[in-house]
Amino acid sequence: MRLNQRQIEVFNAIMVHKSVTAAAASLRTSQPTVSRELRDLEKQIGFDLFNRFGKRLTPTSQAQLLHSVVARSFVGMEEISRVATAIKGHNAAHIRIACLPAYAEAFLPDVVHRFLKARPQVHLSVHSLGEVALRHDMTTQLFDIGLTEGSYDYDDATTEKIDAGELLCVFPAGHPLTAKSVIDPQDFQGVAFVYYSEEDPYRDKIDEVFDAAGVARHFTLETTTATGLCSMVAAGVGVSIVNPFTAAHYAERGVVLRKLSVRVSYHVNLWRPAKGLRSAHADQFVRLLRQVTEEMKQRFKVLLAD
Repeated sequence: MRLNQRQIEVFNAIMVHKSVTAAAASLRTSQPTVSRELRDLEKQIGFDLFNRFGKRLTPTSQAQLLHSVVARSFVGMEEISRVATAIKGHNAAHIRIACLPAYAEAFLPDVVHRFLKARPQVHLSVHSLGEVALRHDMTTQLFDIGLTEGSYDYDDATTEKIDAGELLCVFPAGHPLTAKSVIDPQDFQGVAFVYYSEEDPYRDKIDEVFDAAGVARHFTLETTTATGLCSMVAAGVGVSIVNPFTAAHYAERGVVLRKLSVRVSYHVNLWRPAKGLRSAHADQFVRLLRQVTEEMKQRFKVLLAD
């Protein structure tokens, strides 16, 4: 089965505009034509994309799943259009960054702010997804910079590690364990613990620490993002161990940080295209990224001094 571009356009338009009439207007065609093309699409794929209530269409769960993939292809097309417009206006300075949500929310804003303050003419776009989806997108889309926790090999690309320090313990304000400056794995015995999803590359490393110490944590919640994890900790749901970028972001947002006695190093994997495809602006962004990382590590040396 192979869908054509027109079928994808019709499906996307209906999902975005939430009606056949509005979708037809956006595609500059008639409502009966869009309805017919939708029926043909459903017949070809073998399942209904919408529940029909009179003239109303409600997307099925299958339609939502399919559109999660389709929408990304249209984001790529919009990106091409923006670049074409920039080239036409003689302003093609553009950096595309792929990263985890934790970096987009708790680390990159500082880097982006400093970068754009010095280079306001450059257009930046940040593409953030979970580790598994991000790994897929980095193989199918063109990015100037990729930032992940896991280490992956890509054709026509290079990767290198950025040392960001170590994982840190995070507690809600007033938690009894904050009386200690350094936390031992045994201190987590039976303590309510907020945890990463199974796809997180550091979950196994944390498990190894507690397995070696024979410690059984009480798992209260699993979440897919480090920022979500820290928000849960701040609300008093439990305690956890998190990357230093997110820890720094939440240090003044209801979370107390402490060292873990067993050091678990944390690295960001920096992905760049082959040297012939790199831009000078992206090089400058990476230098600033490294600078901000070093500044964070120095702040932690003072903040977490024994």
